[in-house]
Amino acid sequence: MSTTLAQKASRFLERRSDRRGFLRRSALVGTAMAAAPTTYVLKPKTAYAAICNCSGSNCDCGALCCDGYTEFCCTLNGVNGCPPGTSYGGWWKADGSGYCDNGTPQPRYYLDCNAACNNCGCGASGVCAGSCSGTPCGCANGSCNNRKAGCTGFRYGQCNQATACLGPIVCRVVTCTPPWDLDPTCTTAVRTDNNTRFHNRPCLQEDPGNPEGALVAVQLAPGGVRFVGYVLAT
Repeated sequence: MSTTLAQKASRFLERRSDRRGFLRRSALVGTAMAAAPTTYVLKPKTAYAAICNCSGSNCDCGALCCDGYTEFCCTLNGVNGCPPGTSYGGWWKADGSGYCDNGTPQPRYYLDCNAACNNCGCGASGVCAGSCSGTPCGCANGSCNNRKAGCTGFRYGQCNQATACLGPIVCRVVTCTPPWDLDPTCTTAVRTDNNTRFHNRPCLQEDPGNPEGALVAVQLAPGGVRFVGYVLAT
């Protein structure tokens, strides 16, 4: 039964897509049929939704909590900076956002705040498990409308290299200031993810005086001036 349905689904997709799109969609259908055949066949949903695992939550797979990225720290604690008990595990940049431009295009920088491992081991990975670090995994503040927090066991590794083990990523900081100017433990080794260039949250604008920010431009505007970037309160 599953094989027949998969073949029919593949033929249907082939008639409606180019070869590259057909191969990609066929692979997704095949995965859904193998991993969750009953769910995919009997319930009206996409192949992606049939195999989606949103960090153990009950959120719809289209929810922000399920997009694979970690929430900004200001959503958790109102501050665009690492919360207590975490430290920078690494950083990446995104080009083309416009947020940090100062006459010329400038990158936007993102830094991961990883939990401490509390004397747990981590082997060669450099990341200990959340169960060891005491870091819960789920949608930030329990809302499907927020990205996940404490779920991703990963570190880019340019910051705090003297710390052998760090826990999962609790949240992330965004800034126009180069990471090595914020924290001298961060190196200048570049990683890039332009898919994040437009990631934003209201709290990033509500906290213009955060110490992670920088004033990148002051422009004349009708009735006054316009500040670009994150500015220090005075």
